[in-house]
Amino acid sequence: MNRTASTCRLWLGFALATGLGLLGRTGAAGLSLDSVEVNGRLTTLQADSTEPLRISSQARSLRFNFTEGDTNNQPTARLRYKLEGFENSWRDLLDEHGMKVYLQFWDNETLDLGQVVGGSSYYMTGETPGWRGSVEKSVFIQRRETSVAPGRSVVVKIAITSLGYRPAIGLVGMDAIRLRIEHPEQGGRADQYTWPMTEGIGLNEPMGIPAHWVRQGSLAEMAQLRIRPTPVPHPVLVLNDTSANRFAVWITDITTQVIPTHPGDQVTLEWQTAYSVGGCSPGLAEYPRLKPGHYRFRVATAAANGELTGTEVSLPVLVVEPVYHRWEFWLTLVLAAGGGASWLSLIMVRRRLRMRLAENERQHALERERARIARDLHDDIGAGLTEIAMQSAWVFRDYDLGPTTDGRRRIERIRQSASELARNVDEIVWAVNPANDTVDRFANYLTQSMEQLLDAADLRIRFDVPTTLPTTPLTGKVRHFLFQAAREALNNAVKHARAQTVQIGIRIDNGTLRITIEDNGCGFTPDQAGAAGTHEGLDSMRRRMEEIGGQFILTSRPGAGTKVEFIAPSQN
Repeated sequence: MNRTASTCRLWLGFALATGLGLLGRTGAAGLSLDSVEVNGRLTTLQADSTEPLRISSQARSLRFNFTEGDTNNQPTARLRYKLEGFENSWRDLLDEHGMKVYLQFWDNETLDLGQVVGGSSYYMTGETPGWRGSVEKSVFIQRRETSVAPGRSVVVKIAITSLGYRPAIGLVGMDAIRLRIEHPEQGGRADQYTWPMTEGIGLNEPMGIPAHWVRQGSLAEMAQLRIRPTPVPHPVLVLNDTSANRFAVWITDITTQVIPTHPGDQVTLEWQTAYSVGGCSPGLAEYPRLKPGHYRFRVATAAANGELTGTEVSLPVLVVEPVYHRWEFWLTLVLAAGGGASWLSLIMVRRRLRMRLAENERQHALERERARIARDLHDDIGAGLTEIAMQSAWVFRDYDLGPTTDGRRRIERIRQSASELARNVDEIVWAVNPANDTVDRFANYLTQSMEQLLDAADLRIRFDVPTTLPTTPLTGKVRHFLFQAAREALNNAVKHARAQTVQIGIRIDNGTLRITIEDNGCGFTPDQAGAAGTHEGLDSMRRRMEEIGGQFILTSRPGAGTKVEFIAPSQN
């Protein structure tokens, strides 16, 4: 009885020196709830706001981000959280990896000469059932894990460590540790190892050392002993990890006890344990879709044993049902739809009728005006220009008896100008005539005009035109600008290219009309087209295609001919 009381007094003194010191640092830690993510959308929280966070019950996910740390943003405490109204118990941050029991296989009995060839980790996180705030008061649970010794394995060590994948703080107790090694290659022979904790130094003190065990780590004094009162008072191994950034290890001492293994051995580790382990900052808590109602999210700092230290932040959350989930909304919507359907339908019908009548009238007026212009141009200007050409030809013939050189030159210019005007008028008449607003009529007119121009220039011509073209609509504006651009390109080939052959292609594909004019002339450098005052028509062709929403593509280089492409929508 006196021995037990002495042990308790030693433990209480040590707790005051370590555990309660941690409680003080935790209470002064900077704990904050930083932001909330609703369906992945980040919302920054105001520190002084008392308004609840309002979210829809249709939100698929809700995440809380929180942090704790000192002035250097280093974590100092264990964090726990819960959403009141959704759950009753506190949660720890660590989901999988906290502290662990680690089987470590080596390829040499002398560790300085060997290396680790494999290992198995068995993690401890959260709290065991029956945890009562301390190792001495808690119910221990039984665990059993089996692994196979890897190749080159010679010895195995057992390590109980607080070093995990992320910073953790917690309290772990280990008792009744047993190791069984079965040797399949030796007829199933098995070796048994136990550590009864009856031998060692200071076994009744927290800093005692049991036989065949050593403590290690960046803060090794967190590896301690406790007295478990049942079934009879006896020491157990404890990790009292109170630091987020440092760790401690209990590990078997290979210098006093060698545990040999061979590749393929079946290694079974059994132990009893009670623990409470949790993670540190930064923290993330995620919840699924919530039912409508009032909630409160709480984050608190805790000591190594899981007990709250009094530092806490919280946020009220109000989950509201969308208005379209209420029967009043649908009733109002049905009534409004029933009362307004007829009125809306009448307005739409009248508006559509007015728009259709206005469009028909506009189209008819436009067609009438275009027909009138075509008729007037043909009857008046066309006839007059034809007469001028005929008169000029007669004067030229009569003047043949005794003309002067200047007189003949002037009369020739009159005849050429009159002929050009007649041709231009014919093009204008063709462009404004609505009867020609199709792709096939445009192609026929274009090929005929190009053939006449190239025959007069004594150039060979090749057409690449489909036998049958569709009657797809092509407005007068598009036809006019496209024809002028093509004629400009052909004039360039006649006047500047010094070509022998010109190839003209017409294609229509997916609503796009493509005209290609390619010669085998001298070619030029497009970037320097206007440097010497030549090829002034390039800008004109480009502007015409931009005017109708098309494209102008030029390909040329000295000695390799010139190719121009005009791409225009077949409907506009």
